[in-house]
Amino acid sequence: MSVSTTLSSYLDNKACHYDTVQHSFSSTAGESALLADLPKKQVVKAVVVHDCNRYMVAAIPSMNKLMLPQFSDLTGANARLAKEHEIKRIFGDCELGAVPAIAQAFGLEVVWDEVLKEDDDLYIEAGDHRNLIHLKQEQFQKLMAQNPHGEISCAPEELYDLSHC
Repeated sequence: MSVSTTLSSYLDNKACHYDTVQHSFSSTAGESALLADLPKKQVVKAVVVHDCNRYMVAAIPSMNKLMLPQFSDLTGANARLAKEHEIKRIFGDCELGAVPAIAQAFGLEVVWDEVLKEDDDLYIEAGDHRNLIHLKQEQFQKLMAQNPHGEISCAPEELYDLSHC
C-alpha cells in the first residue's frame, strides 16, 4: 500500500501540490519523522476523537500530546479518544495507526494546532506505515482554510496531568 486512494483523490480534486517521502516501516508519526530524517515538529499526526454526535481529527505535531480540555473548549465537543475499531471503520483504506491528518478527505472535521503555522514544510501520514505526504505551508493552509485551529497540544512534559492526553 502507498497513499490512501481516498486521500489521493481528495488532494487531486483540490488541485493540491504535494509529493511523497518514503521511509522504512514505522509504527508512529514520531518514528516516521526519525526514519525520514525530518524534524518531529514538521510531521503532523492525526488524533481521532469522538463525542456523542461526531468524529473529528486533531492535527498536531508528532512529538506533542493532545490537550483534550482545550480541544473540547475550541470545538464545543465533549471529546474522548476514539477506539481502534472505530478508527478502522472510518479510515477503511488506511492501515491502522497511519491515519492522515487531512481527514476531511474522509468526511471528518479537522481541528489543527496553531504551532503548525511555524514551518514552511509539513508532512502527514499517507495512510500506510511507509510514506508521508509532503505539503508546503501554502498548500496546508489552503486545505485547512475552513477548519478551526488553536493551541490544542503541548509537549508531554508540559502536561500537568497525563489523563488529559
